[in-house]
Amino acid sequence: MNSESVASLLVEAGSLMLIGMVFVFSFLGLLIVGIHLIARFCEAFPGDIEEPAVNVKRNNQTVQPGIDGNVIAAISAAIHTHRQNSKK
Repeated sequence: MNSESVASLLVEAGSLMLIGMVFVFSFLGLLIVGIHLIARFCEAFPGDIEEPAVNVKRNNQTVQPGIDGNVIAAISAAIHTHRQNSKK
């Protein structure tokens, strides 16, 4: 390799690196600006705030609203059976 080809390769590599770094920096800057704009939009128009689901404790088990008691009983029975069978 002669020195002219090495120099041209280094210049090309440097320019590609610089272009890539500028692209990434500008993309991240636009991303930050976009996130701030979305945050301001959400503060201006908050919408309906839903109340979090309340967990109810029953017999040392947490029961979430919407889950049928029969389903919980079936899962508990299956776990108990599995634990009993795996001890043997």
